[in-house]
Amino acid sequence: MNISKLAKQKTEYKNIAINSAFLFAIIILLFVIEIFVFWGIYGEGATASRISELWYVEIILDYFPIVLIGGYLMFKTYKNYKSQKYVESETNIITLVILILLFLIRNDIQQLIF
Repeated sequence: MNISKLAKQKTEYKNIAINSAFLFAIIILLFVIEIFVFWGIYGEGATASRISELWYVEIILDYFPIVLIGGYLMFKTYKNYKSQKYVESETNIITLVILILLFLIRNDIQQLIF
């Protein structure tokens, strides 16, 4: 399918807004769950502080939720594209872009909420 044909497809803006809000709430929830799981495993001591400063632990705690949700959206996009549901695949791609943009400003949003 050409890019021009894909651009002329109808876009479901309502689904984009609902999916973006829902999946961003899931990302925030995954961050909270990660914090409680880390706290439950390692506690509050100096060992937990040293473990949390390791580079790979920081990467896991910071980026695992967006990778998980992004992988889910890319899987849905691939599945919809193979079954020639181009509107749904375009909706998933736009939702992923919006989530990545929200992820970039997540610290500001978390400070407003909490």
